[in-house]
Amino acid sequence: MTFTSWPFALFVAIVFVAYYLPPVRPFQAYLLVLASLFFYGYGQAQLLPMLALAVLGTYLFLLLAWRDRAIWLPVGIAFNLGLLAFFKYKFLFFDPAAISTGNSVADFLLRLPLPIGISFFVFHNISLLIDLTGKAQSRRPSLNEAFLYIIFFPQLVSGPITRAAMFLPQIKEKRLADVPFIDAAKWVLTGYFFKLFVANNLNEMTAYMDFPLYETVRLEDKWLLVFLYSYQIYADFFGYTAIAIAV
Repeated sequence: MTFTSWPFALFVAIVFVAYYLPPVRPFQAYLLVLASLFFYGYGQAQLLPMLALAVLGTYLFLLLAWRDRAIWLPVGIAFNLGLLAFFKYKFLFFDPAAISTGNSVADFLLRLPLPIGISFFVFHNISLLIDLTGKAQSRRPSLNEAFLYIIFFPQLVSGPITRAAMFLPQIKEKRLADVPFIDAAKWVLTGYFFKLFVANNLNEMTAYMDFPLYETVRLEDKWLLVFLYSYQIYADFFGYTAIAIAV
């Protein structure tokens, strides 16, 4: 469910309407957690337990770090970096073709695909640990608040990475009158312009960097394509970030 798909637009519309219904107001944070789990499970339902394990593990290390930051903060960071390293680099050490189809835990873990947005939610986990430990003014979040901070669906798979100290105070009852519709519309239009018009059109040009098309391009044009590809990556990420901010 990408930001530029009709299912995402329908999903956001349903969540938006449900979120501001008066009977739902006391449960708005819980609704967003469920919506975020549905959003992630829509693409990779088999990895929802892994996502839950990452959040629960991080929350446990957060509680422990409140008691002894010097020991448990590094352990919590190592736990998250270990998850990232396993899924990102496991095939540097294991041949995918040689993985057994058996039912052992090791075989099951090796067969798991790369989780969507793992870099973003791992770094959100780490930011939660660093932001909220060792600071006297920090308030210990509830488990639901920690879940929402980490898996909030607009920034779950593409960022941006937020700060816990900025995000957590916003978890409170909200009313429709609180919505800055004009600002949100500006971010939406800006995001879709950069993603659909700038990045997607540049992608058609930078495709000539690939084999065998690059053999038909002059040297000076190859350097131009390198520059355009850099701007394509920027426009793509900025577009997604702007849409996330709007939502």
